[in-house]
Amino acid sequence: MMLALKISISLIPVFLFLLILILMDSYKLLKPFLITITILSGVAAAAVALVFQRNIGGPGPALTLLWGPLSEELLKALFPLILLFSKRVAFIVDSAIVGFASGAGFALLENLLYLLTIQDANPLLWIVRGLGTAVMHGGTVAILMIVTAYLSERFKSRSPLTFLPGFLSAVAIHVLFNKIITSQQLPSEFVTAAQLILLPLLIGIAFRQSERSLRSWMEEGLESSVRLLNAIRKGSFAETKAGRYIYALRAHLPVEVVVDIFCYLQVYLDLTARAKARLMLREQDFPVPADPDVADRFRELKDLARNIGKTGQRAMAPVLQASPRDLWQLYYLESDN
Repeated sequence: MMLALKISISLIPVFLFLLILILMDSYKLLKPFLITITILSGVAAAAVALVFQRNIGGPGPALTLLWGPLSEELLKALFPLILLFSKRVAFIVDSAIVGFASGAGFALLENLLYLLTIQDANPLLWIVRGLGTAVMHGGTVAILMIVTAYLSERFKSRSPLTFLPGFLSAVAIHVLFNKIITSQQLPSEFVTAAQLILLPLLIGIAFRQSERSLRSWMEEGLESSVRLLNAIRKGSFAETKAGRYIYALRAHLPVEVVVDIFCYLQVYLDLTARAKARLMLREQDFPVPADPDVADRFRELKDLARNIGKTGQRAMAPVLQASPRDLWQLYYLESDN
């Protein structure tokens, strides 16, 4: 009974917080399977961190304030970052959820091992482990992913450099948490309470800003795509900036390549408009039926890209202005049908 109580106190809070994050997401784009895999990746990260820390020596200030936070934050973030950079997640909300899920998995193994090695019946210790350390592990990776997702969208880049500010922020929070706990300058329950106020507040603000930005992106992007599609269908595309740019490419590229670029743009706009429309329906909890000809349209898009070649794709990039979020929506539409 005591063992079950310790496990519940030390693990339920972090997974309850993860569930709250999932329920806060208006779009519910993350599939349960992906969240489960991310939790398991956090468990694997904890196992690797344990082996690494044993090989560099036992507990000490260097481990607590340097190697521990550096290695743990890097390992926890590895799989969520792969999801972000491979376009499996794109929005700040989803990035925060997979980040927290990885941290929850890390805390799961760490707290279980701690429970087996520390025979302490004091419930306060397990409250601090559950509401303090476990939530810290989830919160730091969530913040790391929030910052990385924001920067990658802000600068329209998937460069690894966009990961550094979030990583350094996560390490700094982890180091500060360890320093305060180990120095005992403040009561551990006070640190836990402060963390439970600040981390959810920061993540909640990020969620609200992300959903506002996402809604604006969908509305403006859908309007822009529909406007260009209408211009193409009405024969007035040459009067738009995009049309003038593509027609100017005739001086630099073969005519057949320019024609394929024009066709690619039309298919691309059609698919992005469909993706945004599906997201809007999902936000309002309307049923989102499968789109029967999406697979054919994607095959057409890939064939056109192959015909256009690398030089033509670079030439049409300014017209597409495809940010990481724009690229993700194509993956979402293709995988959701």
